[in-house]
Amino acid sequence: MSCLDPTLETVSNAGVGKTKQTTTLNLVAGSNAGIWIAVGGMLATVTYGRFAAWNASVGNFMFAVVFPIGLIGIVVMGGADLFTGDCSVTPFAGMTKKSTWAEFFKNWVGALAGNFIGSIIFAWIVALAIIYSGDMTTKAMALATIKTGVGTSMNYAQFFMTYLFKGIICNFLVNWAVWQAFKCGDQHIARIVAIWFPIFAFVAVGSEHLIANMFFIPVGIFMGAAATWSAAFISNFLPVLIGNIIGGYVFIGINYWFTCGAKCKDDDPKEEKRTPKGLMKGISFLIPMAIGTAILAVIYMIIPYLICLAMEVGSPVGSGAITFSGVVNPMISIIIPAVMIVYYIVMTVIIRPLLGKIKI
Repeated sequence: MSCLDPTLETVSNAGVGKTKQTTTLNLVAGSNAGIWIAVGGMLATVTYGRFAAWNASVGNFMFAVVFPIGLIGIVVMGGADLFTGDCSVTPFAGMTKKSTWAEFFKNWVGALAGNFIGSIIFAWIVALAIIYSGDMTTKAMALATIKTGVGTSMNYAQFFMTYLFKGIICNFLVNWAVWQAFKCGDQHIARIVAIWFPIFAFVAVGSEHLIANMFFIPVGIFMGAAATWSAAFISNFLPVLIGNIIGGYVFIGINYWFTCGAKCKDDDPKEEKRTPKGLMKGISFLIPMAIGTAILAVIYMIIPYLICLAMEVGSPVGSGAITFSGVVNPMISIIIPAVMIVYYIVMTVIIRPLLGKIKI
């Protein structure tokens, strides 16, 4: 029996807790998580700038070294709900029949919306506080342009698939960190170490984290990067969303449901899960994953892309710089992100009750 087995019950119960959140709590906890990840992004960018003047390679290494502070804050402090962690934790409650699939859809909707809101708010704060200068500003702008495909030689399909697979790698590592943290219980030093290595790895290898990008791209836009909101949604957020879901849900959730013989409350205790029949049941869990992914992709990525595309008409690319001394283009730096925040809140308030009525 795998040494991870005692952790399965803890993960499953944590998933149940997430499905029981009210809409308000889901949004606020999600916003907290978005801010924590943004703190890691801010520190990583500042640290890069301090070292890049000496050696750019060392700067990139230190960028990865300090970024894990975001997830460490989420896990140790609590009160935060990170969508990318929910890609395995909340569905696991469904896999073990402690909650319904519709309940985990509700959690995904609220957590992702909250993460987006928190990330945008903190990006505004960083820009207005003029935290970045010199190499830090250059790094922030470069991240935004690279992540949205500015100047790439790849066509859209190639770029999309590349970032989808980068998303898979990332969230496999993120959920590895989350599950190791569950394994460590209340031993906080052990949890910090367990989180740090996988998160350092995902940053160091250049994989893609949706919530981190919801900070990196906006803050780059607020610095004046030649990136657009529409490109952020359709070229980055959409493929990375799909990749992150696959990385967490399949590579950790379904994988450990099968390999560790997770039991459901109504299972025959004598039935062995790790059989071809059990594997087929695990594969059947891909259906709710596909449904949840489609809901988020359409409502939170494709529709916002179309809204942003329409609102960007007439606005020069790279005109989103914002400080208290001046705003180059309020449409890019204030109006579009504010409209997106309102949109995410409204859609969450509408969709969560509707999902609660679905019996799956």
